[in-house]
Amino acid sequence: MTKQIRLLGHVTIAGEIEALSGLHIGGTADSIDKGGIDHPVIKNPVTNEPYIPGSSLRGRMRCLLEKKNGKPLSKMATGIWMEIYPKKNRSNDNNQQDDSYDRAKGSEVCRMFGNAQSDPGLPSILIVRDAHYTATTRRDGEFMQGGLPVTEAKMEIAVDRITAQALPRTIERVPASARFDFAITYKVQTDDTAQFDLIAGNDALKQDLKNILWALEEIETHDGLGGNTSRGHGQVKFHLRNLTVKSFVREASKGCPIRQGNNDKEKDYSFEAFQVAVDALEFSA
Repeated sequence: MTKQIRLLGHVTIAGEIEALSGLHIGGTADSIDKGGIDHPVIKNPVTNEPYIPGSSLRGRMRCLLEKKNGKPLSKMATGIWMEIYPKKNRSNDNNQQDDSYDRAKGSEVCRMFGNAQSDPGLPSILIVRDAHYTATTRRDGEFMQGGLPVTEAKMEIAVDRITAQALPRTIERVPASARFDFAITYKVQTDDTAQFDLIAGNDALKQDLKNILWALEEIETHDGLGGNTSRGHGQVKFHLRNLTVKSFVREASKGCPIRQGNNDKEKDYSFEAFQVAVDALEFSA
C-alpha cells in the first residue's frame, strides 16, 4: 500500500497575550524554605523569565473544544479522559474491522490535535509555540529589575472545616499587564491518501481555523490560562495582530490575510475580523 502526505502550506495566527490578572503556570521548586514560595511559576532556565508553554495553551484549547463538541471521552491514563479513538482489540474477533483512523479523521478535535492511538496514528497538524515576554515587557522596569524578572507572591489560606485551622500557601504569579508573544501555525496538508485537508478541502480548513479562534475567544471571555482560574488567576486578553497564509504550491487564490505594516504594527484586530478573513480564504492545492 502506497501512502503520500504532501505539505501544501500553512496558516499562522500571531499576536500577544496580556495577563489581566496574576498568571500562574506551575514550574518545579528546587527547594522550599520556610516562608518561601510553595508553587513557583515556570521560568526559562537561562533568562529566568516566566513564559507560557505552548503545551498549556494547546491543552486548554483542546479541552474547551472537546467540551464544546461533547463527544464521548476515552481513558488516556489514570484520571485523564480525552476525545481519542484507540485501535480496537482484535483478540476476540479477528474479522472485526478497525475504524479508529476514520473516526479520528472525522473528529474536529483529533484532525487538528492528532490521534496517536488509532491504527494508523493520525499526526497533529497544529503547532503552538511557547509564548515568551514581548520586547516591551522585557524592557519595562515594572516587570524587570536589575536584569531579573519581577513576580508576585500571592498568599492563599485554606481553612480546615473541622478544626478551623488555617493552612496557608504561597503561589507565585506573573503580574497583571505582562505581555507574551504567541504564534499558532496550522499546517495545510493532504492526508496519507493524498486527499486535501483530510475531509473536505477548504471547508475543513475554515472550520478548523474558526475552532482555533473560538477557543482563544472562549479562553479570553469565559475561561483563562494556567491554574486556579476559578479563584481569579489567569485572566488574559489576546491581542490579535497577524493572520498570514503561505502556500508552497501556488499563492492562495483568494482571501484577505491580515499582515501588519510598518504603520500599524501595534494595531489589534477583533476575533470577528479574523473570522471574516477565514471565511474569504480559498486555499488552492
